[in-house]
Amino acid sequence: MFMWPAGTLNAANITPRTADTLPPVARALELVSGDIGRIPIEVQTKTDNGYESIPSAALDLLKDHPNEYQSGYEFLRYMVRTLMIFGNAGALIRKTRGGELLELVPLMADTFQILYRADGSVYYSTTELGEIEPEDILHFRLSGYAPLWGDSPVVRCRATLDLLAEQEQTGRAHFSTGAVGKLALTSPEIIGEEAVKRLREGFAAAHGNAGSISTPIIMQGGMTAASVGASLSQSDWIKARNFSTQQVGMIWGIPPQMLYADESGETAEHTYTQLRAYVDSCLSHYTALISGEIQRKLLAPGERLTFDFRHLLRGSLDQVVGAARQAIDAGVMTQNEAREMLNLPRIEGGDELVFSKNYSAGGLTDDEQAAEVDPDEED
Repeated sequence: MFMWPAGTLNAANITPRTADTLPPVARALELVSGDIGRIPIEVQTKTDNGYESIPSAALDLLKDHPNEYQSGYEFLRYMVRTLMIFGNAGALIRKTRGGELLELVPLMADTFQILYRADGSVYYSTTELGEIEPEDILHFRLSGYAPLWGDSPVVRCRATLDLLAEQEQTGRAHFSTGAVGKLALTSPEIIGEEAVKRLREGFAAAHGNAGSISTPIIMQGGMTAASVGASLSQSDWIKARNFSTQQVGMIWGIPPQMLYADESGETAEHTYTQLRAYVDSCLSHYTALISGEIQRKLLAPGERLTFDFRHLLRGSLDQVVGAARQAIDAGVMTQNEAREMLNLPRIEGGDELVFSKNYSAGGLTDDEQAAEVDPDEED
């Protein structure tokens, strides 16, 4: 049964089930899980010439139809999102009696746990499926105190997320009153307790919401109104939220600019640097966890699952074309390999390596060097 998130946020107790009600956390989860779900993957086997791509039943299952209800993208997105929140994500491996893969069934994060037997071996206990042997479950886990169970980043970093929730509540309460702040009403005359109560209630009714910001305050009998204590300005609130957004980025290794933290001085020229940091400090760690577990449970010895990050890092079209041209001139890449990067069809004769004069000794091609004759030899 699905439970909708609570309408009110308890800032004193952010849990894995409520953390995604915070906008920076929701952005982080959707960003990372969505990117990993759409990164091209392939299975490779080791040969004498290095690793080469091969067809794989496990790859077909993972990419196209892991189970009856999810696409490959949805399956990986759910696994990564659950992993980021709870520190663990699991999927049941279903096979035929002959050992052929049938489907990968995702498990809710709080419905399975790993336990030890008296002889030191381990097994998984689930609420609905009973005991499951380790080879029958994909278990992706972050690091933690226990070697075989991951710790939830939300639980470990709850103080940071509680602060962010408190900032959300404070901002909502403050700006709902038109950002007026707390006021003190001072009268030269002594007024009774009942009059104070009526004055407080009347003032709150007339000026206690954002719609009353244009309502004038009319004072009589020498009464004055003045702000009490520090007032929360919009700029101060934004600075505080930017700090917490940066902290959220630190939790999951995401550059804060990708979570829409407002940092002065950041320009478009930093885009590639941010993407490089995003891949190195965040995405590559999750893909390494996924690749390692799938390699152990679903692939044959000598095979590995790889994620292709090139489409995230290759830059704009003119940058890609410029880099491909240099690689072709240096004999590092063929024309067809470059065309494949640009999603263009192959051309006849495009599989030959071509060397530019600039990359040859003396600026000459091999044929020109062979044809060149030493003047001393002629004599």
